[in-house]
Parts: sequence; C-alpha cells; structure tokens
Amino acid sequence: MAKSRSTLSLETGMLAFARSVQITEGLFFATSSAKPDLQTPIEVLEKGVRGQSSEDKAKNPGLSNPQSVEYAIVPQGHDGVRLSFSVRFMPLSLTPYACNSKKVVEAYERLAAAYRTAGGFKTLALLYLWNIANARFAWRNRFQSDVMTVRVETRDGINVTFNPLLLSLDKPSSIKTLAAAAADVGDETLAELVDGITHGLSNDAEKAFTLHISWSAAMEPGQEVFPSQEYVREEKADKQLSRVFAKLPVVHGGRNLMQASMHSQKIGAALRHIDVWHDSEEYGAPIAVNPYGGVQETSAVLRDVKSKRSFYDLRANADRLINDLEAATKPEDISGDAHFVMANLIRGGVFGASGKKAEANG
Repeated sequence: MAKSRSTLSLETGMLAFARSVQITEGLFFATSSAKPDLQTPIEVLEKGVRGQSSEDKAKNPGLSNPQSVEYAIVPQGHDGVRLSFSVRFMPLSLTPYACNSKKVVEAYERLAAAYRTAGGFKTLALLYLWNIANARFAWRNRFQSDVMTVRVETRDGINVTFNPLLLSLDKPSSIKTLAAAAADVGDETLAELVDGITHGLSNDAEKAFTLHISWSAAMEPGQEVFPSQEYVREEKADKQLSRVFAKLPVVHGGRNLMQASMHSQKIGAALRHIDVWHDSEEYGAPIAVNPYGGVQETSAVLRDVKSKRSFYDLRANADRLINDLEAATKPEDISGDAHFVMANLIRGGVFGASGKKAEANG
C-alpha cells in the first residue's frame, strides 16, 4: 500500500524568524541603603595579578604567572548592586520574517494560530515571568548575596517586587507561587503580567509589551561583581588582558568611565531556560531553548539527531504537529513538542532546510 503524502510542510530552503523577545544591555550600578536615591555606575577597571602556572602540562609549573585582568567591584560608600534592563515581547513568531515559499508561510501561520487559540502563548509567558522573578539572569551574581529583590514595572503602572530566593531555579512557578514570592501583590496582578506578556507575543496588531526590570542585592564595599565576559580574538586584542569584561561608556561625575554591563544575549539565555520538555533524567532542570537542546556549560546535547526530538525532527512531521494543535482546546492539551517548536520560533533565527523536500517547497 502506498504511503499517503503529507499535505503540510514547515520545511523550505530559505526561512527565518525575527526574535520575539528583545532585551536591552544590562547595566550595573552601585547603591546605598542609607541613600536610596544614590545610584553610581560600577566601573570596569584593570589590575595586575601574580598567580601560579597551574594548567595541565604547564611549561613552568608552580612558577609566577603575572597577568593583567579587568575587574568590577562595589565602590566605597555603597552597600548594594543593581542590574537594570528592559524586555520587549513582540508577536514575531506568528509568521516568518523571510521565506521563499507561500505554502510554508501559510503552514507556519496555521501552526501559530492554532497554538494561540489553544492558549499556548500563556504557558510560555508564565515560564518567561518565572525566569525574570527568580533572577536567573543575574547568573553568578545571584549567589553573591543573601538579600535581594527583582522589581518589574510596566508602562501601564503595574509594579511588582519579587524575592527571588523564594523561587526555585529548577521547578517552574505557578501564579500562586509567584504571588507568594511577591510583596503585597495578589494573583490578579500576576495574572495581568502574564496576560501582558501573552498579548505581546501573540496579538495581531503587532503591539509590543515592555517590562522594565531591576535586580537589587545587598553586597559589601569592595565585593566583586561579575559582568559578562568578552571573547577577544588574539589578533584583535590591543593589549594582553587575560580577562575582559563587557562595558559601555558613560559620563558620571564629570568624567568618562566604562560601566560594567551584562550582554543582552546572556540575559536572553537565562530567560529562555524554559525547555522543560526535553525529558532527560540526567538534566531534570530546564535548559535554554535551542534547536538541538544544547547545554553550553557541559556540552551535552539533549535533542541530538538520534533522539529524533530536535526542532528540525519535530517540524518534519508538520501534519501531526498542526493537526494536534488544532484539535487542542486548552493549554493542557498541547504537547511538549509543540511548546518546544513555538519557543524556538520565538527565539528566532535562520531555519532553512536542505534536501529534496525543501527544494520542492522552495
């Protein structure tokens, strides 16, 4: 018996989605509990240190290894740190940004429409808000303090302050869990935030939803702060620095300085730690959404070709993916595979395919 041919396809040679979650560069400031209005840019400075050669097969083991590094610390007269940035949620996953096939464009639009109707965007919105409230985006800095808050503000006047230490980094939060970690805020206000993110990701009018976020933590004067670290190619380095931090120019107190910053990409990687559908027992915690389920810290790949659960493997069965979504009536009916595929489209990127199937649709 001949196999029935697929009538839907999500594969073609040229395909790209614009990023739906746009994040500003994060800026580090020093604060003071005695002077709440005081906010001083944290400066990236340079110093020389003398360590010992300790790498594997060192040429001079145990001998002095002088090097220059950049560093950032809480300046004197301050006892806290603030990391501030904004996030803009946009409905750019509803249709491809670029595509060479009208048939494939229509298939992606049908996929996104069915996902929206079943309430899928609300599931993702809650996961994004969880990663904002738990301060995952502070990365190493999150473990530098025992007292901290995350403040979330909207243009419509919603202001919520979370205690990140009351939230898990491994188990996603419900509205009630988030409300329990927020000061004097009920479920209704948290639901408004989730609805705002949902609408930003899925509305037809192309209206964005913006959050202004600041993470504040108590720290000691002189305590080290960890901005993003730059990757500097040797041929482009103008001086020999073994550690280079991200920084942006600013004028403060009548002088020019380089303010410590967190890359928008690094903040984004934290916020998209929403892949809770990878089903790996070894990695029970959520990982950052990417097509192959790569874990950068360990080089593990949870959705490799053998697993048949990569973004590309899942979208290859377009009929099942779209028909199952169109049959869903509530978020609970949506499969983890569908959530994962849509989360990748929200992440954005170039998803063009090669091969006979892609050529046929091009």
